[in-house]
Order: sequence, then structure tokens, then C-alpha cells
Amino acid sequence: MGRTAVAELARTIEQGEVSFLYRPRVEEQAPGELDDVQRLIILLSPGRAAFERAIAVGRKRLPPSARRDRFWGFVDLVLTPYDMQAALGAQVYGTKTRGLRHLPAARVFATGTYDIATHREHAHLRWQIVETKHDDPIAAEVALEQEADYIVTVANPDPIAWGLLEAPDLQSDLFDDLELHVTIPTPFPPALQQRFRGRRYAQLDSPAWLEHPGAELMFLGSGD
Repeated sequence: MGRTAVAELARTIEQGEVSFLYRPRVEEQAPGELDDVQRLIILLSPGRAAFERAIAVGRKRLPPSARRDRFWGFVDLVLTPYDMQAALGAQVYGTKTRGLRHLPAARVFATGTYDIATHREHAHLRWQIVETKHDDPIAAEVALEQEADYIVTVANPDPIAWGLLEAPDLQSDLFDDLELHVTIPTPFPPALQQRFRGRRYAQLDSPAWLEHPGAELMFLGSGD
């Protein structure tokens, strides 16, 4: 089904502005490739909402949505715009062996609009890019789609659903050099947790899923 037909049948549950950022590695002031980047971030700023959400992207890659490829992410920060700006700004911290270390501020390389909509049994995150910094080497390497449409699901943090006795370690192969702010995966309040009904995934059918730092998300290209 094409984008037009999806739009006709979809029910929008949230919309707003989206920004794409990257955080250079410690002491890296002039990143020229993704190896120089510590974190790739999708920042959702819902319209008329008090909080923004920073989603860390696994393996720092955003595959084309038309290919039905997958990528992982997690909700890293849920903050007011003022506090989000501070959290994503430059940081200085001390170490015993190397003295002061400098973590550069996250840098915006593209902005646009987004919406989250339910369509039949799926939930979709769709964005349209309005502005891209084409002279930024990281933006060129990320090769962000101007228009994208991903089916989004939320991973169940209950290890029993995965046939495990305890939650596995953070997927360190997906999230390199983490500056962790949260426990991953995060426990959800009972009202949300019950909506998994013992399954491994639930559809992102409510913005409430995104209000919990540590929530793990899977994005699947819609193929439209």
C-alpha cells in the first residue's frame, strides 16, 4: 500500500518537529566520519508538549525505510527543552588518569517534521526533512532520507517473555561508548506492561511508551 493510502487510513497520535544530531567522541572537535561519532540521536519535539525525547540510535545507522531494514534505539532522555539543550551541550569531566576530558556538544545535521500514526495493526513513525547541512561530513555519511516511514514496536523488558531468567546486558554492540543516563531496558508502569500480554513486542500505539527513558524500540522500514 502506498504512502497516500496509508495516510488516508492512519490515525495520528502525535506530531511535531524532529531533529537529527550526532555527538562527537570525547576530545573529537572535528569529526570527519562515523567512527569519530559517539552517538546518533533522533530528537522528537511534540507540538504543545512540555517535554522532548532524545532517542539513541543503535550502531549509528538509519537504513532506508523502503528496504524494510531494521534498526534499534532506546529512549535516552525525556526533558524540558531547556534541560535537553543542557544535556546535549558540551560537557567537561575529570578523570584520575587523564585529568579533564571534554565531550563535545551534540550537533544538529538535519531538521524537519514528524508524526506517529496507527495504521491497522501497526504504528508508524514518519518524517519529512526540511533542512539538511549538506556540507557536514557526518550528514553525508548518514545519508538521511528526506521522507521516511518506519513501523515502530516497543520491546518487552520482562526477561520471561524472552525465555530468560534475568534481563540481558545492554546491547553494547549496538550502542558504542555509551554515556548512559538510564537503565536499559526500563520497567514500565503496570498499566503499560500489561499491554504486552506476555509478547515480546507491543506496537507504539501511544506516546506514553516514549515517556520512559530506557524503553527499547525497534524500527522496521515500511517498504512503501
